[in-house]
Amino acid sequence: MTITLFWPDGEVHVIDTTSGRIVFCENITTGTHALGRAWIDSDLNETVASPGADVVTGLGGNTFTITCINRNHGLFDPARASFTLTVRDAAGRPYSESVTLDRAGTKTISISLIAEEAGEGAFRISATGIR
Repeated sequence: MTITLFWPDGEVHVIDTTSGRIVFCENITTGTHALGRAWIDSDLNETVASPGADVVTGLGGNTFTITCINRNHGLFDPARASFTLTVRDAAGRPYSESVTLDRAGTKTISISLIAEEAGEGAFRISATGIR
């Protein structure tokens, strides 16, 4: 889903979000799971949050990551990039991390949690271009 918001002061916010499932199961190994990536490119007027596959993992300690990329390369390129990863465990508890990149670059967002009960959780990736 892509949303473009125009603010009175002329700033344009382009938001793209995507989501997926995480299934927490007994007798499955825990680990680190890459959930996808998100990027901002103001030259192409592009904001993309791209999920990987749904995840099946075990109970206990898990880490979930996304790669965030700000592709704004021009010296006077006005766009900043803001990214958020939210993970919900099977009990519905949210865990969230955000990062804002003012310049071109790449950063990884990581959320670690201990899943205590089996069931279905979810993740949401959002990318926002701020001009």
